[in-house]
Amino acid sequence: MKYRRKETIEAVQWNGKNQGELKEFAKQFAMFDYADVTNDGQLDHILKVKTAERIIIADVGDYVVRGEKGDFFVMKKGEFESIYEEA
Repeated sequence: MKYRRKETIEAVQWNGKNQGELKEFAKQFAMFDYADVTNDGQLDHILKVKTAERIIIADVGDYVVRGEKGDFFVMKKGEFESIYEEA
């Protein structure tokens, strides 16, 4: 999906299950680990995004954003949706 502010950006929202979509979007900048986060006996996917400064763990609902220079970063759902609207 595309979103805009003053500039148009590309972003994908992490829903906990769209690993393929995020891997295609962010390539080597999206990495996945697995852990039983919900203590239900099943392994949950943990998304890690390599940014310019460090590796950030994204929570379900966060957006992975590709910046103007091709870099990636993570934005919390509320912050993202208060700044950007779908184009």
